[in-house]
Amino acid sequence: MKNVIVNFVDWYLKEKDAKDVSHYFSTREDGFELLSECAAEFAKAYGYNPFIDYADINQLQTDIYKKGTSFHKFSESRSSHVPRAVLGNENYLEFLKTLKKNSELLKQPRPKAQQSDSICHYDKDELRKNFFFRLITQDRYYEFLYFPISVLKKLFYRDENDRKFFDKWIDAQIDKIVLHTGESTTIPFKNLNTLDISRDGTVVINDKFKLHTVVANTDSKEEICTYTLQNIVIDHVEPFYNVLFELKEKLPTLQKVHNALENLNDGRISSSEDLKKAGNDLVSDVELFNAQELAALKKELDLISGKIQLQLMERYQNLYKKRKN
Repeated sequence: MKNVIVNFVDWYLKEKDAKDVSHYFSTREDGFELLSECAAEFAKAYGYNPFIDYADINQLQTDIYKKGTSFHKFSESRSSHVPRAVLGNENYLEFLKTLKKNSELLKQPRPKAQQSDSICHYDKDELRKNFFFRLITQDRYYEFLYFPISVLKKLFYRDENDRKFFDKWIDAQIDKIVLHTGESTTIPFKNLNTLDISRDGTVVINDKFKLHTVVANTDSKEEICTYTLQNIVIDHVEPFYNVLFELKEKLPTLQKVHNALENLNDGRISSSEDLKKAGNDLVSDVELFNAQELAALKKELDLISGKIQLQLMERYQNLYKKRKN
């Protein structure tokens, strides 16, 4: 079925302007961002994308308003159920009922993207900065071993040479990120120059290739359809949990970081709030991790990076992959 997110955004803005009522979003770009997030969380809870798999409106309505699910919790956390409201009876569900009366819209093929249709343009440096930030904020709190990347960054940033090592270590991972350009073709990030998101949802790299995503838990690929960079995620081909678990006996310095954080927190760390305070205390104690231990930590990070495989993936497919694992 056709992805109707663009049609809904345009319908919504036109309807709300005509009725002169308050908006949950007031621009196409804001709409794409909000609804892409809603679609990803909805798919995580129910296993389907509401903007693609919408034939059974009654089932969709039931799922939108169902309590006790991860989508309900997500909606509840966003300004008194904005996600549920924007998908609900007076908005997206009303739009779908309008579509049923005018089925021609559903039959229209997605138009071919033109270069002038780009709504978002990113060069390599912009993307590198975006991906760098994503990678240095992915703290992991596994029971057997923490991987507190934000704290490791602060440890290495205490010295200029150590800082250069850390930045180079992250950049090397970014350069190896695989971009799927077809069913069996790829290019690494280091060969990317530009990425454009078009008004029809097509993502084009280097003005030539359409970006594809792995379909969750299969070997097949399909074109990515999205309207925001937020909906394109960095995915671990082999789950990072598995990589770290396999290597845990070879990471004694990282284990020392784990133990130090738990001591400073007076117990297990399970949230960013716990990590922030304990991490700052750890970094401020300059005697806790000396140059020799940082040198050992560098070797362990290199060992980890040798086992990591990264790829770009559509957020919906990534969440569905995690849901099935």
